Amino acid sequence: MPIGIKSYGAYLPRWLLGRELIAKAWDFPSVPGTKAVASGDEDSLTMAVEAGLDCLFGIDPKTVDGIFFATTTQVYTEKDSASLIATVLDLREDILTADFTDSIKSATTALTRAIDTIKANKDIKSILVVASDTREPEPSTMWEYGYADGAAALLIAEDDNLPLIIDDYYSVSANVTGPWKRAEKDKFIRTFEVKMDNMFYIQNITRVMNEILKRNSLKAEDIGAAAYYYNNPRVQARIAKMMKFPQGVAQNGLFFQLGDFGTPMAFMLLISAVKRPKEDANIILAGFGDGADAILMHVGDKKALRELSKDHLGVAGHQKSMLPLKNYNKFIEFKELLQKDRYTRKSSAVTIWRDTMSVYKWYGVKCKNCGTIQYPDLARTCYVCRADDQMEPIKLPLKGTIFTYTLDHLVGGTYMDTPVPRCVVDVDGGGRVLVNMTEIEKPEENVKIGMRVEFTFRKEHEGAEFKNYYWKCRPERGRI
Repeated sequence: MPIGIKSYGAYLPRWLLGRELIAKAWDFPSVPGTKAVASGDEDSLTMAVEAGLDCLFGIDPKTVDGIFFATTTQVYTEKDSASLIATVLDLREDILTADFTDSIKSATTALTRAIDTIKANKDIKSILVVASDTREPEPSTMWEYGYADGAAALLIAEDDNLPLIIDDYYSVSANVTGPWKRAEKDKFIRTFEVKMDNMFYIQNITRVMNEILKRNSLKAEDIGAAAYYYNNPRVQARIAKMMKFPQGVAQNGLFFQLGDFGTPMAFMLLISAVKRPKEDANIILAGFGDGADAILMHVGDKKALRELSKDHLGVAGHQKSMLPLKNYNKFIEFKELLQKDRYTRKSSAVTIWRDTMSVYKWYGVKCKNCGTIQYPDLARTCYVCRADDQMEPIKLPLKGTIFTYTLDHLVGGTYMDTPVPRCVVDVDGGGRVLVNMTEIEKPEENVKIGMRVEFTFRKEHEGAEFKNYYWKCRPERGRI
């Protein structure tokens, strides 16, 4: 039975930063285009959840046998992020989880390990590979023009009628001199010489793609799409010429529109490449970072692949609902690049453990006597029919309608970035929740009773040096 990509998903944050605003802030020559910028309540983990939700639309999460999380901006260095993502996505507990970190090719490396794992273990039929990054660029440098925030996910599975079938992969390792960031001493990415970085990049990425062609008796003209990581459009075009790819094969549209996503970049390029698939087309996916990975695949079920682009927001669907930031200062605030005293709350390990079903997995309870749905899932008595101990867990939808709200002008001990809408939301299908709203401009004018919203998993606050997450609502972005 073939192994391939059964589904894909992506996530782009709400905001776009025009590069001319960066140039204006530092009196630099401008670079064309825009880049995707995460909100202050987003990180690599919350964006991974969003990409996972998009990927698993229409798929029972209980059928997934593992999750691999790839990032260079892990929330913790000694705590498995994949297990938390699996919890929020409501996957089973008896699954395989692992984090792949410290290299921007960790996404393609995780994908190849998923292939090997499925081949080696008869009990594992599918693994969700999620890549996400929120790299922090040093202000007033060229890195600031490129680094963007986003996430992408691929469901690797052994199945018949797969949209994309994986044929082969090839990897090389190389101890390159840069870029790098030391764990305890460097806040921002460093490098000796960009020209040297480009040389190592070109050598590694062309080597793996040439070898994968050679191993499978293919020529450049046999490739329908090449989705390989890049952070410089000129170098990307140079590689396309060196590889002798026909015009339009090398995917190059993301950098100027959205930026350099780091770890999920290659996945994003692949998702963009397969919107209009050709029957049996060969595709190369390649990642780079201290070496390179190349994965060869071909279109298996063209109809199923086209359906994915209709049923999942992917890159293009999210891009349609992005909004421009109006000033550079907002970007600085999102990235917390200004040093200031920040209000901190307390954390409770007992509360986190006790409330996992409602806080992370988004479960309420339903009365077996009258059908009333309540949230959170702690109630023993139905508030409608007063029946005791008749509650059963129920998974809540991720959409709803604002029943009422208030605007809070004092949040976290400060008046910065306020007011924050605190909304009582009627969940589709039943149940009522109290959540904060995010991604809203001019809340005094734009928040309305009866407004449709989506729920999104976000950073809430840090307490006792521990990151706390919860659900918020946002204006609808088109999630299916």
